[in-house]
Amino acid sequence: MRYQADAIVLRRIPFSESSQIVHLLTAREGRVACLARGIYRDKTAFGGAFDLATRGRVDASRRRSTDLDLVHSFTVTRAYRGLRRSLDRWLAAAYVLELAASFSWPRDRQTELFLLLAATLDGLEGAPERAVARLWATSFVARLIECAGFRPALDACVACGSAAAASPRAALSLARGGLLCRRCAPGDRSVRSCSAPVLDLLVRLLAGRAPPAAPAAQSVDEARRLLDAYLEYRLESRLCSGRLLDLAR
Repeated sequence: MRYQADAIVLRRIPFSESSQIVHLLTAREGRVACLARGIYRDKTAFGGAFDLATRGRVDASRRRSTDLDLVHSFTVTRAYRGLRRSLDRWLAAAYVLELAASFSWPRDRQTELFLLLAATLDGLEGAPERAVARLWATSFVARLIECAGFRPALDACVACGSAAAASPRAALSLARGGLLCRRCAPGDRSVRSCSAPVLDLLVRLLAGRAPPAAPAAQSVDEARRLLDAYLEYRLESRLCSGRLLDLAR
C-alpha cells in the first residue's frame, strides 16, 4: 500500500554503501522505518541523505516481506537550519527527538505527539539563548509525560493522601509516581528532592501553562533532570541526550 504523509526525521542509519534506513514520525502512520535506496548516489530522487530534525512530505509504500517501508521521495518542507547554528539548540533538539522516538509506536496514529514535536522544533529554532532552548526541551518532556498518561501526582501525598506540607524541598517518589509527605518519604529509595520553585514549575508545565515569568536556568535544568529520572524509571532505560545537555553547561 502506498501512502503520503507529513513526517519528521527521528533517526537515520546507513544501510549498505548507497542506502539509508530512516525512522520517521508521522501523524497518521505513527513511527515508520523506511528504506531509502540509493540515497548516497549522485543521481537520486531524494536530493541527498536524510538529515535529523527535518520535516517533509514522504511518499512511501508498505511491503509485505519486511517491516521496512520503501521511500519513493521525500520533499523537505522545513529544514530547521537554525537548530544547526547553535550547539544548545541542537542538543535540545536531539533530546526531544530521542524522547519522541521512545514514546512513538509503529503503525499507530500519533497526531498529538507529531504536533507537539513540530511545535517544539519550531520554538527551538527561534530560541535566542540557551535558557530558552532548555525551557522548550523541558516543556516538551512535561507535555509528553502528560500525553502518555504518566503524569505524577503533585497535589498530595500518593501514599497517605494527606496534603503536602509547605517546605523548602519536597520529596518526589519515582516508584510511586508523585509526592510523599515527610512521614511517608523515609525508606523510599526512589525519592528525589525537589525545591519549591521547581515543583511550581513542574505543576505549570505538566498542565500546559507557561510560567508567569522567565524561570531561573537552574530551576529549568533541575526540573528536566527530575522528569528524566521519572521517565527512565518508567521506561527502564537511560536517556542519553539529557546527559549531553547537562555536560554542555
